[in-house]
Amino acid sequence: MTSDTPLTFLVKSAMRVFYYFQSTKWERTTGFVTGQVVLDPIWGCPSVKLHYRFNSNGHSTKSWDVIPALSIIEARNNAASFPHNHPVTIRVNPKNAQETHFFERDQKRPK
Repeated sequence: MTSDTPLTFLVKSAMRVFYYFQSTKWERTTGFVTGQVVLDPIWGCPSVKLHYRFNSNGHSTKSWDVIPALSIIEARNNAASFPHNHPVTIRVNPKNAQETHFFERDQKRPK
């Protein structure tokens, strides 16, 4: 972990909080994981780029979101929790179906 990792993580997390509230009224839909990539930059914090597909207006659409992590181990564990075709709830901008967000809080919890 470099000295800029915590700061970058805080900035990226703050942006995700902003996106969370910005997208509260967007429609939720089920997407299916098509892949995940662990990003380990030289500067900044590691993250997971989560790729998924979903139906939008009768068309299959692909998109992705980036989830920051504090450590590469956390990012790898997070990525491993999303197997191929795993269903996830995503938020879709009603004016632009290419703009989507994934948030852990939107996922259904086992009862």
